[in-house]
Amino acid sequence: MKRCPRRSGRWVLLFLAGDLIAGLLLNAAGASANGMRCENKLVQPGDSQYEVKTLCGPPDDIQQRTESRRVQRAVQRPCPNGRGVCSTVIDDWVDVIVDEWTYDFGPNRFLQYLTFESGKLVLVRSGPYGVKQR
Repeated sequence: MKRCPRRSGRWVLLFLAGDLIAGLLLNAAGASANGMRCENKLVQPGDSQYEVKTLCGPPDDIQQRTESRRVQRAVQRPCPNGRGVCSTVIDDWVDVIVDEWTYDFGPNRFLQYLTFESGKLVLVRSGPYGVKQR
């Protein structure tokens, strides 16, 4: 019977360490990719419209819409057997105000599209190069 050579635990450790470092680098890249720089300041999801406007100035364009979204919530009702109170889940509809702001920093930078829901920044996307002359 042929025996397989024993593998050193060091190789497993090196592999796991490399995996960990790669994951941390990807997370760091993703975190900065969802923010926007205004000069030396960074705005990111969770910031309010006021904070963004204070750091970056007024946007070049604002579009606003209202979206109806289904949410589920728990309510207390009398149990069907008539004894006690039971918890049940019902569907409800809520209106969410969605603002889309566009920043055009000129032809050397990409357009930046910021999406706010109920006044809080939730998403930053890049578009094509800007056109505005600064």
